[in-house]
Amino acid sequence: MILYNDILGSIGNTPIVKINKISKNIYAKLEFFNPGRSIKDRIALNILEQADKNGEIDENSVIIESSSGNTGIGLTLVCRVKGYRNIIVIDQNCPSEKVKLLKALGATILMLTTRNSGCEDLTEKRIEFVNKAKEMIKSLYIPNQYENSNAPLAHYNYTSQEIIDFMEDTNIRFKAIFISVGTGGTISGISKRIKEYDPSINIIGVEPLGSTLFGGEKGGYLQQGPGNYFKPKNLIYDNIDFGVKVSDQDAFNMCRKLALKEGILAGGSSGGVMHMAAEISNKFEGNVLCVLPDGGEKYLDSVYSDQWLADKGIELEKQNKIDVKKINIDGVEDFAEIINILREELQYEF
Repeated sequence: MILYNDILGSIGNTPIVKINKISKNIYAKLEFFNPGRSIKDRIALNILEQADKNGEIDENSVIIESSSGNTGIGLTLVCRVKGYRNIIVIDQNCPSEKVKLLKALGATILMLTTRNSGCEDLTEKRIEFVNKAKEMIKSLYIPNQYENSNAPLAHYNYTSQEIIDFMEDTNIRFKAIFISVGTGGTISGISKRIKEYDPSINIIGVEPLGSTLFGGEKGGYLQQGPGNYFKPKNLIYDNIDFGVKVSDQDAFNMCRKLALKEGILAGGSSGGVMHMAAEISNKFEGNVLCVLPDGGEKYLDSVYSDQWLADKGIELEKQNKIDVKKINIDGVEDFAEIINILREELQYEF
């Protein structure tokens, strides 16, 4: 058993598992094994440790960041251990579970809202707000996950090395790696190191349909975390072979398939990555790896809610629906009749 000095020691070294039922040649790196339950723990730790080392922050600093949730959770986790106060600026699209986690971890939360009831991405508005706050309050420090070079460096130094070590230790080689793209740090850091190791490994970026990081027409999307309407400074295309787009419907249906077939409860961006890998993995004549950014427990009221999906116009495939069977037992003295209903439902002879 490993003993860590604090919870931050458990960041990284996330497992890689084989996908068995959805596809026969896909592996998944499960980033929700990080303590903040997402890949963003890695950049939160690296950015703040380097800022402290460089004298950019001290005990009087207040950390403020724009986030769709996961980076905010990672930063809050690090701030609690290191003793910094922090403010996370989210918007009305942030899932309620992420808000509850931020509150539980003690972040000061500012939520930007708009009367627009659509799926408009408010990232640029959040960034504008944070930058203006920094101008007016000098004690604020902005990690700036969109531009801070220590974000991709976290993935260059650690995430990608874990993938390389896996290939070396197991002799399982990947022909392609599928990575969700939003702020750009993950794919830029991983792709640079992986291409140095083996230029023949394909790096495929996955963004929501409606995001414009790989071109295309701007539109609304429901996937939380990936995608943007502007190109972040940390997104470097040099080592990315190509980008693909995934619809909300395909991403969210794949989340259900991962849970029901593989026992992996994953977030919407993870579903998007896995869907695209399953769609085009046969092009690579070998094993492929999906980097799954976060877990599904933050989306129980959205991605895993049949009603929420229906309200948003997302159609679930029949096999991806699980209903709660309610049975009224008022006045029931013998459960035999109810058990017969169960037998009929399962179409199984006890």
